[in-house]
Amino acid sequence: MKNLARLAALALTIAAPLALAGPALADETGSISGDVWLDSNSNGLRDAGEPAITDQWIMIDGTNIEAKTDSAGHYELKNLPAGSYTVASMDRSLLAGQGWTRVGGDSKFRADTGKVWSPVVLGAGQQVKHLDSGFATAKVDYVAEGIYVSNPAPKVGDVIDILGAAAPVGNVYDQFGGQLSLPDGLRVVQRLGGMPRYYATEPAGKISGFFYDRRSPGAVEWVGARVLVEKPLSAAELKFTVWKGLFGSTDPNTANDVSSATLTTS
Repeated sequence: MKNLARLAALALTIAAPLALAGPALADETGSISGDVWLDSNSNGLRDAGEPAITDQWIMIDGTNIEAKTDSAGHYELKNLPAGSYTVASMDRSLLAGQGWTRVGGDSKFRADTGKVWSPVVLGAGQQVKHLDSGFATAKVDYVAEGIYVSNPAPKVGDVIDILGAAAPVGNVYDQFGGQLSLPDGLRVVQRLGGMPRYYATEPAGKISGFFYDRRSPGAVEWVGARVLVEKPLSAAELKFTVWKGLFGSTDPNTANDVSSATLTTS
């Protein structure tokens, strides 16, 4: 019996340090939170009286982690371990005709992609607050800015450049493009301009381009061609038509959607 008692006491002595090793580890997960609002005057600032946007999804890019804003426009992404997170604010162009607000600085999300400018680096247990997202009700005037001709009076056999210009003028970033129409007698020898190709094979007499990524308001872009004059032309029409993006229905002035010029050759 004495031996058994000694063994039991020894067992308790060995076990005691394990039981008293220390308290359980504290929760070291963090969170990212903020507010979503309607930027009524499109100045990028959360001005007094501007309303909250409810039921807006905020997510972490490349994951299934997401949160929806409440009635006060507030969201919180919870239980995040330390790491780097690219946070995105869901597109509202088709849902509500709104784009990410672009100036002022109160919105922390890019106006062209809806993602934060740089990933949020979260420390263990850290809470990052005020990652706010603003939206503006879109109003975009899609403008055919004009037609440029390198030589307005060429001769048959000359090679000239013809380009059309377009711009989205408004309060949000948007897609846009355009199409230059050329008369018979001009043969395209080289595509010109910064607009990405729209057609793999262009329709006859057309040069087209379109930006699927959203461009800044007022950004003027060109599309056109270097052409060979193959026959005489008399006041032949050159036409450039702007192509509208996501907010095309908001265009307040459709009269400037097309630019025209004439070309006479000898």
